Amino acid sequence: MLRLTRKQAALLLAGFMAAFVTACKSSQPSDGTPSVLHYSFIPSQEEMQDNSVRASLMKKYLTAELHIPVEIVNASSYAPTIEAMRAGKVEIATFGPLSYIIASEKARAEAIVTLGTPDGKLASYNSILVVPKNSPLHSIADLKAHAKSLNFVFVDPASTSGYLIPRAYLESVGINPEKDFGKVVFSGNHLASVMAIKSGKGDVGPVMQQMLIPRLIAMGQLAPDDLRTLWTSDPIPESPICVRNSLPAPLKQKIRQALLDIPQKDPALWKVIQDFYRRPGMTFVSTQDSDYDGLRKFAAQLKDFNLNEK
Repeated sequence: MLRLTRKQAALLLAGFMAAFVTACKSSQPSDGTPSVLHYSFIPSQEEMQDNSVRASLMKKYLTAELHIPVEIVNASSYAPTIEAMRAGKVEIATFGPLSYIIASEKARAEAIVTLGTPDGKLASYNSILVVPKNSPLHSIADLKAHAKSLNFVFVDPASTSGYLIPRAYLESVGINPEKDFGKVVFSGNHLASVMAIKSGKGDVGPVMQQMLIPRLIAMGQLAPDDLRTLWTSDPIPESPICVRNSLPAPLKQKIRQALLDIPQKDPALWKVIQDFYRRPGMTFVSTQDSDYDGLRKFAAQLKDFNLNEK
């Protein structure tokens, strides 16, 4: 029987360990593909329902389609998600249109999929300025005339329909919110804005027209005549699902295709997504960064709006 000295045994063990480590390293993808994909799921106050089912089904579906473990990362808002993507801790995320153009600058986010119309075109939505039903304001002229006595409620500085678009409109008609309104506040989310304005705690403010208002009415939390609309924006491009730009191109394409295939491959997940958006005949369609160039130019024209500081 072969006997090894203690020194020989130690050298042999070291050799085995070196070979093991080398084998492990060689089994890892060398093309930059992550061993785990992190999907930032931002809880939506506007959703008004438990989104854990949607997150769980998405995790299961993407893991199976991509053959890479997918973990759901819950974030409180867009800002920490942008920072997490910038730091390389998040690979997939859904952003609002404005938060996307910020993320594309700060975190190299890349839009790949968004909501589409039944004929395959990019979907859109609108921002509206609303007041309580008993408000004395009936026009933008009234808004300007009584501005000093009004409590104006924005949603969030990173909200497209709750800040960027309505602020640009106000400036276009000669209203500087901070100087002209009696008070300007940020509610934090669209639902909070609706409830503040409905109750009279806020006099006027912008909210997203689609999805939120119909859902609140359907749930009995808002009557059709509780709010009146003073202004409706032009169409705004829908929120994109994004990936970190530095991911390998083949992987980004696989993620895009997996998302586009959800309606056919996972009807249960697609039903949950449809219930969330409440858009008859909706679908997912491919999108790209240039689809948001119009919004990007619009933001650049806004007074005191610096994309790199947001």
